[in-house]
Amino acid sequence: MLSFIRRLFDRKPGTEQVARLLLQELQRLLPDEKLVLDPEQFLIRRADGGTVYLHNLYTDYCQARPAERREQIARFALGVAGIGSDRPADFDEARPRLLPILRRLAGVDLARISHGDFSKKLEDTMAWSPFSPTLGAAVAIDSDHAIAQVSNDDLERWGIGFEQAFEIAVDNLRHKAAPAFGQLTPGLYVSNYGDYYDAGRIFLHELAWQLPLDGDPVAMAPNRTCLLVCGADDAEALENMIATARRVLREQSRPLSAEMFRLRDRTWSLWTPPGQAGVQLTALLREEKAVDYNDQREVLEKAHEAAGVDVFVAKHSLLQRDSDGAVISYAVLPKGVDTWLPEADLVFLCEVAGETPTIVAWPHFAEHAGHLLERLPLAVPRWKVLGYPEGDCLRRLQELATTVEAVQRQ
Repeated sequence: MLSFIRRLFDRKPGTEQVARLLLQELQRLLPDEKLVLDPEQFLIRRADGGTVYLHNLYTDYCQARPAERREQIARFALGVAGIGSDRPADFDEARPRLLPILRRLAGVDLARISHGDFSKKLEDTMAWSPFSPTLGAAVAIDSDHAIAQVSNDDLERWGIGFEQAFEIAVDNLRHKAAPAFGQLTPGLYVSNYGDYYDAGRIFLHELAWQLPLDGDPVAMAPNRTCLLVCGADDAEALENMIATARRVLREQSRPLSAEMFRLRDRTWSLWTPPGQAGVQLTALLREEKAVDYNDQREVLEKAHEAAGVDVFVAKHSLLQRDSDGAVISYAVLPKGVDTWLPEADLVFLCEVAGETPTIVAWPHFAEHAGHLLERLPLAVPRWKVLGYPEGDCLRRLQELATTVEAVQRQ
């Protein structure tokens, strides 16, 4: 009987149930504001045009003990209600509250698409600097219940530039708390700060150097509350790091990146380790890229449907090769269809539906059909196809045709 009762209370709640609990709490905190729940897109629209995305809340709610779930709703609602109301009026007030953060650029894309305007380049819409292909460095304004990103308008009002604000933010984080890393497995260390700025501590190089590592420091930041560090020469720790990052990315909220970084000469650089760890990391990166493309495609299709735009948003698909088990990505380009094409190892050129396609490796396709591609202003690369290859271009691509078994992964 006790096990039955435990299962009853541990059942995973529905998304709409959680959304309505939050909506009820927000209506209590903001009685004069009109809030509209969109169950299909799993978000709440605010009267000022703002959007409250609910996926992170839902993940946190499901992972919390039943007795703690109401607290998750209350904390999230306080953060939403406080957005914009606690923004510093001047730089003197803002300075001690600035802290560095990492942003998952694919997530920023999703928000821009959902708002219906992603025609501008990312650098024209928010204050940030590139950290890696999937991550951006930004500055946050810290408060008791929310983390708000510093905007270009904030910087202009305060009379400072992004680099100065970021330097101040990093120094603030350096003095925020004493080092808090624990050993997860032999040679692998994980942050334990409990303040949502764990990933941002990748900017504090001295923290990695202080750990007893075998080789250069190596780090992964799979989500906002997790920074993993080990040594570049510790093969077992590297494999454990990748396995841990995979679990965090799959099971926890606020995902960031599957990328791995190596610290040399005071600079973090993308790195792929040798051996089995490198194989495992490559697989994880491909999985995450496919997730980003799938999320992007879903949001683009909804945006196009709402706007009455007829465009084929091509899927970024994965298949496993028989000969060596390698995971290969591909995208389909049909003839005569307006297409937005993702980057992939292979492009399947389909002149006639149902017939065998011409398979072309992406580098060859970009080299010979690049004049037919217009890069869209999205962080996760996608191209508007201006026309299907014809004439000499098509003949050259047919000459360079390959197979799934023969292609080299990018």
